[in-house]
Amino acid sequence: MQNVLKLLALPLFKVLFAVEYHGLENVPKEGAIILAGNHPSYLDPVLVMLPVRRTIRYMAWDALFKIPALGWLIRALGAFPVDIRKGKGESAFQEACRVLKDGYALGIFPEGQRSEQGPMGELKTGVARLAIETDAVIVPITIGGASRAWPKWRLLPKPARIIVRYHAPIRLQLADREAARQDRDLQRQVMSDVATSINRSLAPSLNSDARFEKWYKQPPAHLRIYEYVPLAAAIVTSLITLSRGTFTASWVKIWLPVLLYALYLVADLLLLKPARLAKWARNSMPVWLMLGWHGWLTEAIDVPFGEKSLLLAAVTLAAFFAFFWEDYFRLQKFVRGLVAVYYLSLAMLLNWSEPLGLFVAISVFIVSFSLYFRTLYYPATALVTLAALGFALGTSTGLNWNLLYFATLGLLAIAYLQTFVTAAYDIRRSGNMLDSR
Repeated sequence: MQNVLKLLALPLFKVLFAVEYHGLENVPKEGAIILAGNHPSYLDPVLVMLPVRRTIRYMAWDALFKIPALGWLIRALGAFPVDIRKGKGESAFQEACRVLKDGYALGIFPEGQRSEQGPMGELKTGVARLAIETDAVIVPITIGGASRAWPKWRLLPKPARIIVRYHAPIRLQLADREAARQDRDLQRQVMSDVATSINRSLAPSLNSDARFEKWYKQPPAHLRIYEYVPLAAAIVTSLITLSRGTFTASWVKIWLPVLLYALYLVADLLLLKPARLAKWARNSMPVWLMLGWHGWLTEAIDVPFGEKSLLLAAVTLAAFFAFFWEDYFRLQKFVRGLVAVYYLSLAMLLNWSEPLGLFVAISVFIVSFSLYFRTLYYPATALVTLAALGFALGTSTGLNWNLLYFATLGLLAIAYLQTFVTAAYDIRRSGNMLDSR
């Protein structure tokens, strides 16, 4: 049953929590092993077991097994009941020994409870005692980012990027096992080694979490250059329609979306409380504006609405989905490039009326950006986008060489981002890192 649940849960966790695993080669494929990790969230037992191709057992409070649905679930996940009442600790220890001697892997969190935000301190010696008693190998595990996904004070989890690292095994070389059972100094030294392995890679994760939280609480940024682009587009469109004598019939479609966008920016600057959601809404709003304004804008300047526009919108949103877990500097970079490609494509459509021009330009940009900057899920993003582009080209009847100009625009946007934008963002990122120390 545990293997079936792993098969079902692993893809879900990779999408919802963008979970990454490193060091799986450090987990022995057979023999008694103790998987000992930090414990920042409720998700930890599942996170630890998902990629490991062997049965893992966990201790769990026996009262939990009396809850119908929960009891079945945790038993299916490999938990076994333990009486945690005072004076019953030895029976729990003996049950854990039996699990290890039966050849199972034992998952355990030596802090004894979910941890606060911080490195692991002095650990209980139960893991060392088990290793001494059963000759089990200890594999320290660092779980980074899970505290953002499901902190102690939160009722339900939220999406966050999680990294799980399995460290080099700790093997005890004991000449006299009986003497080691009584050697408290040895047990504490073993647990110190476990904590050191975990904390070595936990510290960068904690620093990253702290930086994220600090960024999200900072006041909203001043207007960026690409946030002025819709206003410039509205002015240019107004001039075009005035020259054609169609401004009176089109002015609402030209200016209403821009005015609503401007009101939102004012609200973000003056009224909205700085938070993760507010910053992600601010960074994504130019994309929503393009999707909502596209029909009116192309009608006003009399350029093709575009073939397969619904498919293009779906591809763009699918590519945008991965940025929910990326830091918002990279998100800003993507949005800046997308804004440039979109509005310049509309300008090109004034000369080359290509129904697939916008599709080609944006698709090439998405594929190039995901591959060049190696964004989260970049292989899937590139593959899906290329498949959509191939379908659009294969089912179109009006292909010609002008589409190469639009493809070139998508590539030039990457050069622009790398040459003029990346350096500025790196300086800003570095400044924030220094401020958070």
